[in-house]
Amino acid sequence: MRPPTRIRIGHLPFVRFLLALLLGIGIGYAMPPQQSLHSMAWAILVVVLVAFLGVLCTTRLRQHRYYSVLGFFALFAWCVVGFIMVWQSDPAIDRLHFSRFESKGLIGHIVDEPVVHGNHVRFPFEVTQAYVRDGIAQVAGRLMLTINRENSLCSQSLNYGDELLIPTGYEEVSPPYNPGELDYKRFLAGKDIWHQDYLQAVELKKISTGKGNPLIAYALALRQRMVVKFSAYISDKDAYSVASTLILGYRAELSDALLQAFSNTGTIHVLSVSGMHVVIVFWLLSKLLWWMNRHQYLRTGKLVILLSAVWGYALLTGFSPSILRATIMISFVMAASLFGQQNRVYNSIAASAFFLLLYNPKFIIDIGFQLSYLAVLGIVFLYPLMRAAFPVGNRLVRPIVEYTWMSVGAQAGAGPLAAFYFHQFPVYFLPANLLIVLPASSIMYLGFGLLLVPPGQVASWIGIALEKLILLTNASLSYIEQLPLASIGGIWLTWWQDALIYILIVMAVISLAARKKYGVYAVLGCTTLLVCSSFSTTLQSDDRQEIVLFNVRRNLAIGLVDERKVWLYSNLASVDDRTIRYSVLPKLEAHVPIENIHFIPQDSNYHDHQLYVKGGVIQFDNTRLLVYDGTATYGGRLDVDILVLRNNPRKSLQTLLATINCRLLLLDGSNFDSTIDRLVTEAGALDIPVYVLKDNFAYVWKLDADHHE
Repeated sequence: MRPPTRIRIGHLPFVRFLLALLLGIGIGYAMPPQQSLHSMAWAILVVVLVAFLGVLCTTRLRQHRYYSVLGFFALFAWCVVGFIMVWQSDPAIDRLHFSRFESKGLIGHIVDEPVVHGNHVRFPFEVTQAYVRDGIAQVAGRLMLTINRENSLCSQSLNYGDELLIPTGYEEVSPPYNPGELDYKRFLAGKDIWHQDYLQAVELKKISTGKGNPLIAYALALRQRMVVKFSAYISDKDAYSVASTLILGYRAELSDALLQAFSNTGTIHVLSVSGMHVVIVFWLLSKLLWWMNRHQYLRTGKLVILLSAVWGYALLTGFSPSILRATIMISFVMAASLFGQQNRVYNSIAASAFFLLLYNPKFIIDIGFQLSYLAVLGIVFLYPLMRAAFPVGNRLVRPIVEYTWMSVGAQAGAGPLAAFYFHQFPVYFLPANLLIVLPASSIMYLGFGLLLVPPGQVASWIGIALEKLILLTNASLSYIEQLPLASIGGIWLTWWQDALIYILIVMAVISLAARKKYGVYAVLGCTTLLVCSSFSTTLQSDDRQEIVLFNVRRNLAIGLVDERKVWLYSNLASVDDRTIRYSVLPKLEAHVPIENIHFIPQDSNYHDHQLYVKGGVIQFDNTRLLVYDGTATYGGRLDVDILVLRNNPRKSLQTLLATINCRLLLLDGSNFDSTIDRLVTEAGALDIPVYVLKDNFAYVWKLDADHHE
């Protein structure tokens, strides 16, 4: 058995380039964009390049004492490039951004395949022209458009590359307003989108078509034809959606239940068309072309064929960002491995990341980008060590064991970061991945067969086999999902705790493989810090009692947290409501699993030894809330800690306070701006604290310390 390859610094030039570029990108994200600093960065870059060329032209390269100077200038230049590129498209820097112009209408085109959810169509819109006071101005920038086609007589379809005329009514993307909520503003900023708009279908006008990239347009049209073929030969809706997603990356028809099953079993990567799928295509062709390894010229031909195959598959999937990322990464690794440069695999991975970030530095904040590279690094780092430490001689058992080590390596690389982002960990990821690998490969090969054969009886037979296999796979994953402790939820890690976990994993491997004492000491130190921080967090949560009034726009959601018990009072239908899932549950699931959240519908009655709810009055231990919309009346005087006013009560605040005494007035998003202004003015005159929840962060009332946020 060949020992794991030794890493040499001289073999890793792109690692240094990548680190320099990452440093510049990180500095750019750490600072707010400023035009003066951006201009200064350009000036510094010019000076550095001139200095680099000056040293290069006035010295002999064989004089080694100048290598370090040239290297410093090169790395510094890449750092400045990363800094500049992060800010380049920001509205504060880009003088042609459409938000800098006062306009009546915008002209642009659709730059991605529209996503349809019910009666709504959503897509990014590239703005190219704006109707200003003096005529038409050439502008730039993107915004996210949502089109409502409900009750519309407009039947025009919207496709990639369609040029549209829309009215100007956009607004900035809102930041997250609730604890633990997805930062949608940051997510869209990573796609160079800072504004959004919601339009009725009749408000837009299609001017022309074919304004997008012709290659991408062809790829998307080809994928759509393939999706139609799947729908013709796969009758079951779930099987059709899995086939379209797993093989073609088309997720529009995938149900939430299926997504949850794959997520809870640690196999969600199967549905995210990325590295695994490219590897499956590469592996089959590589095995079929084994005879081309005999000569250097044949190996070059094999590389060309394999590269054509994986890039052809990227075309088939519509050039989605995840598949492009995986294709570029595997292309570099493939070129290195086929020409005997396995010892430079880290350099190949770094090269792919470097060129991707050079193309778009904002890939660095994309969760898929981060998880993909960490999973690959985990495999590259751990797989050779595990294979050398636990050799297997049996040819039948060896593939299973080797795939096990690959799964462990991928999970070790991506698992801690996935837990940081998604607050859960799939316990049975290893058996689930072992179970899914053969069906997933078979599903892909059957799917390719169905796409290649002409319509007819053979296609029908393949479609039936494909449908049965997918349904069997879904049933198996659903069974694993139902096992006890299939997924551990409510995992909330800080960035430094996540970093400690990665350090612990690396040091544990070093201590076991290299027998180094410092590795053991580092493992003990990291473990001690993690245990102490976890114990401290547990003690704090056990003593925590708080009321959270969530910002759910015009709706109502109040979370009542007491140690390990949580109640949710809301006018929404249930905890399965989309708004609750994305805006409310991230906070509440940090305390208890979702099945332990007691849901209380608004206007219902509820009571136990800690909570009493009746007629809009909520008594939680020694704190009382009143949710009031201006219609109810109360006999006598009612004392409350928080008075929540909703739905534009017409009574003046002075009239309300004649029967209701409150310590805090809270105004939510169901009130008009004019009503909020009136009530804020009246509250100021009466010297009553007021908190406006509309367009503001959720309000947290801590019972134990009488501290409120």
